[in-house]
Amino acid sequence: MINISKLIKQRQQYSTILEDNSKLFIKPIDELGDVTFRGEFLIEKNGKLKKKQIQFQQHILVYSKNKHINILNATLLLHLTNLNEIEGLKFIKSGTSIDIYNNVIELYNYARKYCIQRDIPERYKITSTLYYGSNATFLQLESTLQHKAVYVAKIYEKQNYTTQDQVSGLKKEVQILRQLNHSQISNLVEIYENDELIFLIMEELKGETLQGLLENSQEFNESQIKQIMRPLFECVAYLHNNNIFHRDIKPQNIKFRQSDDYLQPCLIDFSLADNWNKNGRYLFTRCGSVGYVAPEVLQDKKYILNIDVYSLGVILYILATKKHPFEDAEHSKKILKNYNGKVDFTQVQCSQILLDLIRKCLEVDFTTRPSCKEILSHPFFSNRIPKLLSFKIKDQRKSTGIKSARIIHFNSANNLALEESMNSLSQSKSPSSFGSQRRSLKLQKQKTVFPEINISQSKSKYFQTRYTQYESLN
Repeated sequence: MINISKLIKQRQQYSTILEDNSKLFIKPIDELGDVTFRGEFLIEKNGKLKKKQIQFQQHILVYSKNKHINILNATLLLHLTNLNEIEGLKFIKSGTSIDIYNNVIELYNYARKYCIQRDIPERYKITSTLYYGSNATFLQLESTLQHKAVYVAKIYEKQNYTTQDQVSGLKKEVQILRQLNHSQISNLVEIYENDELIFLIMEELKGETLQGLLENSQEFNESQIKQIMRPLFECVAYLHNNNIFHRDIKPQNIKFRQSDDYLQPCLIDFSLADNWNKNGRYLFTRCGSVGYVAPEVLQDKKYILNIDVYSLGVILYILATKKHPFEDAEHSKKILKNYNGKVDFTQVQCSQILLDLIRKCLEVDFTTRPSCKEILSHPFFSNRIPKLLSFKIKDQRKSTGIKSARIIHFNSANNLALEESMNSLSQSKSPSSFGSQRRSLKLQKQKTVFPEINISQSKSKYFQTRYTQYESLN
């Protein structure tokens, strides 16, 4: 077992990235959403316990008519019994606190993803190192509070976040993950932060990535393609309904929930995700992975939510043909093909109904490209599947030649850097429909330069840093 307890030793004072200077007790907010959690608890006040009915609307606790409580980024401490059972919660923010008791397990499970906890060595033991990403380390953890409960920790080293853009990007990822709760997503469970590290505790997905299946020459019939792609389109439709786009959908970022079947594909890695906004300005606007990004992103056009539909269309093409639509030995030519969106549909040997779906998803003109909701009403998905098929990896077979693409971050037309992106903190109201977006956008084609790609890898103070399944695109 790996022991890094010394690296995450608890202290009285902490340097923090995620905490803010907002107050715990705030004035009532007039426009709140629906109640997402409620219950009757014991509130400690002036040394006495008072029974109170409380309700949450996201991270806002409606405490009384004159007072609300904002637990977002509050420090969360647990009151534990001698048997290591949770008997109370303490929320601390800006020098004030509130203690809540009486059957708080359900409240803890709800509130912990909005708060920041400190004492991770007491809550988890590390069982294995999964892999090293370009700017994060992934560990498998086992909970000490829940018997045999296993999670995945995405760990960021704070020494690598030296600029405001980097910090803003990390905060954006956390903000997006806190909004999500879907069966086709690796959902955020809770967050820990100390002086050196930030831990994003995520649901464990036991299955393989779609990229792994492709590299093992897994064959897919149309029923299996439907089983994989329908949940993904439903998941992305859920994101778009919440005004969020993923912006980096590719086989490496699709992982199956279970290892014994491939009926539950899930989206992972929301480091490029952001909220759509009307002005089209983001911390990093020109971003994605070469070969999967929509052409309008490369063309520096003001894009809309259906850039994710294009990425899913590329995956559909690969599943149907076992080939990549923009594959080329020369990287610059691959980018140019992706930039122009030129796809050879003669390579697609499938039913006409599936071919029609692929064509619609890979429509270069994003003003006529359908939304996820429209795609889900396509005959390919609306037709009934006579029998659901479970399929497994076929071992010891030749690689398909479909290689993993590194995440590409297009900072501007003159700078391409290999790194995970940092995202904008700006938000806006969700567009009412794709039609309204399409009418409001002016298509302005701009000159695009395809410079050399700079590979950057930050040195790790705590973990050995190396590339794994990702390959250089140079």
